Amino acid sequence: MVTCQESDGPAVEDAEGFLSFGPLIGGATVADRTEWVHAIRASALIDDPIGATCYRNALNAGRMGPDAHPETILGRCALAGPEDMQAALRTARQATAEWGGSAPGRRASLAEAFRTRLREHADALTGLLVEEGHPVRLARMEVANLLTFFGPETTEWCLRQMETQHTADGRAVSLRRVPDGVVCVQPPQNTPALSVGAAFQSVLAGNALVVRLSRHSPIAAMYLLERVAVPALAEAGAPPGVLSALCTDPTQALDTWLESPLVDDVLYFGDSIRGEQLEKACLAAGKRPILELGGNDMVVLWRDAPLDQAVETLLESYHGSGQICCAPNIALVHPEIADSLTDRLCERVRALRPGFPDDPGVMLAATPHTAGYDATLADARRAGAQVLTGGRHLDVHGQDSDVAVFAEPALVRADGLSFARKLRSVRYETFFPLLTLAVPHPAPDGELLTEMLSFIASGAYGLRNSLWTRTPEVIDRFIRDVRSCGQLRVNDSHLAGVPYLSNHGGPGLSGDRFAELNYPMLRTSRLQGVSIAQDAPSPAEDPSPYVPAQPRPRVEAVREYPPGWPPDQLPGGLPAPFTEAFQHDPYPTLHWLREHRPVSRIVSPDGPGWLLTRYDDVRKAHTDPRVTCNSKRIPAGVMWLRHWPSELRERLFVHLLDSDDPRHGELRRIMQPFFTPARQEQWRSRVQRLVDNRIDQIVDRGRGDLMAAVAYPLGGNVLFSVLGATPPQMNHLRAMIWRTAEWNNDVPYVAALAHEVDAFVRAAVAEKRRAPGDDLISLLVRARDEDGLLSEDELHGQVMMMLVAGQDPSINSVGNSLHALLTHPGQLTALRDDPSLIATAVGELLRHESPLPFTSWRGTLKPVEFGDVTVPANESLFLCIGAANRDPARFPEPDRLDLRRPTPGHLAFGHGAHYCLGAHIGRMTAEAAVTGVLRRLPGLRLDGTPRWRPSMFERGLSVLPVAWDATRKEAAR
Repeated sequence: MVTCQESDGPAVEDAEGFLSFGPLIGGATVADRTEWVHAIRASALIDDPIGATCYRNALNAGRMGPDAHPETILGRCALAGPEDMQAALRTARQATAEWGGSAPGRRASLAEAFRTRLREHADALTGLLVEEGHPVRLARMEVANLLTFFGPETTEWCLRQMETQHTADGRAVSLRRVPDGVVCVQPPQNTPALSVGAAFQSVLAGNALVVRLSRHSPIAAMYLLERVAVPALAEAGAPPGVLSALCTDPTQALDTWLESPLVDDVLYFGDSIRGEQLEKACLAAGKRPILELGGNDMVVLWRDAPLDQAVETLLESYHGSGQICCAPNIALVHPEIADSLTDRLCERVRALRPGFPDDPGVMLAATPHTAGYDATLADARRAGAQVLTGGRHLDVHGQDSDVAVFAEPALVRADGLSFARKLRSVRYETFFPLLTLAVPHPAPDGELLTEMLSFIASGAYGLRNSLWTRTPEVIDRFIRDVRSCGQLRVNDSHLAGVPYLSNHGGPGLSGDRFAELNYPMLRTSRLQGVSIAQDAPSPAEDPSPYVPAQPRPRVEAVREYPPGWPPDQLPGGLPAPFTEAFQHDPYPTLHWLREHRPVSRIVSPDGPGWLLTRYDDVRKAHTDPRVTCNSKRIPAGVMWLRHWPSELRERLFVHLLDSDDPRHGELRRIMQPFFTPARQEQWRSRVQRLVDNRIDQIVDRGRGDLMAAVAYPLGGNVLFSVLGATPPQMNHLRAMIWRTAEWNNDVPYVAALAHEVDAFVRAAVAEKRRAPGDDLISLLVRARDEDGLLSEDELHGQVMMMLVAGQDPSINSVGNSLHALLTHPGQLTALRDDPSLIATAVGELLRHESPLPFTSWRGTLKPVEFGDVTVPANESLFLCIGAANRDPARFPEPDRLDLRRPTPGHLAFGHGAHYCLGAHIGRMTAEAAVTGVLRRLPGLRLDGTPRWRPSMFERGLSVLPVAWDATRKEAAR
């Protein structure tokens, strides 16, 4: 292979007539490679998308050679392997020791050397960008922006931030930024050369750079590095390991970077979804993530905006068919000029045409992937916005085509900013040729300006925003109030490079919540202070104590709820379901609803849904195949899960309670052998022993909290005995699980809680793989590892489900049963006098105060009829077991506690296929606790106000204060 040689002309081709690049490791090209990725000229792909694409695939697979259609090939890059990446990282780490400690002047000379060579190669680089598909107007702008970014103004300003010298109190003090070390760069597919060029600035801070080039369009970027950056580094005397560039698999490269102790920073250019995932992975691996993600830029056009110039700025939205992060996507237009601007802009947008990228009149670039374009326009039409232009798929000649590579430039108008906020084209980045005009309703100028600035501030992205106006007061407000982005432009091009300003950087989905205007030299270094004392004064012997000027505000987690929450009270002042007052005593509300609105549309903390309160309806919903348990298919489940980390959400919510048949039945059969009545009955003596041990610790005190003393430890110990896991610090675990499953849909720190639960699950599974036993986790591990009956995700999901849902029913059964007896002293006396009543008493206690008054989420897959009400498809259902178990149509005088009442068919443990596997253990635990407490704590009575724990699905006490007649010598057990 012949690599590129030094030349003052266009890019030099190799012996086969096109550019070839091997892996660049430590400033040197590695030869003798056999695997390649080929870049096809954009004109070939535009001319014949199917044929050219098939040829490229054949080239890359080695099925065809370059001699078949040599005119179509722009160049090729050798595929680098894992060993190449490791070599690049090693040379980079070695180089940082010398380069990071070099004199600032030596590094400063690199910027001018790079810019000088970039200017020399500007035409060749522009040509390569055009060949990769950038319209020539855009390609020239990209190269010009890169030259501006490395201009003396920006470079000198950044260098001044790198180190300053001061003297103070006989000390020589310096503030300097020291390099992070090895910076790994993954540029985007659409503008890799520009992004790699910007990332090169991090070398000026003393870092070494390792670049992973896209296999889609690596040629211009590799040319920039090999022909411009490498010679500039040599001229500045930098060690060769400072720069490496490889064309390789992106996932493989990222995994290597995250695992390698040689890597310090990861500079990633890409979409916000993958960027958010990468950020978490970097932080977990101890790497510094530097994210350059999407943009959803806005332009404000005030009433006095010069329309001709404003239209030219808005047309920048269509440069490269909108595939530029910093292109304007939304225009906020003063209503007085909206119609005039719309007419002018429509005319100009309709005149935009497809074409080959070397045509100076062409602004559009090929956009073969148009699913987002189609969906966004469909959303606009469905919402009632005006789609003024656009919607077709075009070939290079402007004709409709099934294999089109161009999207017709689109212009959408939305009147009313609250309406505009709902549009997909406003909420998300439009990475295609589409501009949305958002026109506020007429109002006084002061209100309009406030509304428009508030609209900008509410945007999730934060790259840059623009303003066009001649009014100084409006400019002042814009500059003062718009702080949620990396850059502001006033009466200027939105895209053009400006000295001192970086093209990249911004908070929100454009970077991260702490991001800012990005200068890679500064983002890949950190501030350090140095003090060298020469004649420093001695510290005072009696310094004044530090007194803060102002007290720091208290840190309080904020909870947010969906629209409509909390709901209004019901007639008669009854609390609405799921409110705090409802949790204290839900039954008056449930009685009223069952009588007046048995199938009721309500709002919960997890969004709206349908509440079922009749026994027959709740029972039917347990078995109807049109009702799903899969939280990912239920609006309330999606709402509740939205704050869980996506990886955990997808991996752990594949368990028994979250599955429908047939998979639900298969998972249930795996666990069934552990929950046969005979197997569960073996736990009776163990449960009784746990109860007695707990009572032993309090019997002589005369008062206490039965929840803390008996119910909590009993439920936790039974659960962990069943699981076979090593019990953790139980109070911490219980509080953590309660928070994780809490009824609020926006639980503070829920991601951290979820990760903690996940860590416990992983550890428990790993422990049983090392030392299996006769327990539930070991059974599940064998089903996974030996029988292949469930996936690894399902294994972890089943353990998580048991951990979260396994102890609370037992805790609540014990606490609720004791509370019911204490508030019905006649029944308590009857049971104490006749212990044989326990056979029916436990069922009645569970019916009267169900430990789970609501099932987990249910949802309708199709319309379902409950009485004379049909619940539509795709709706959330709240199945109220607590109301069903007090339905007078099923249980006469349901609010009366009668321990002699037979209760067949009560729903405390569910019904049908989802009937609780551990119901027998639950009944046994409640029976052992109730009989043990009544037998060993004579004169038991309430000794304060019980408190109910807020929870959406559960009804359980947090405190049950009691007193009893303590004796020093307790009667024999």
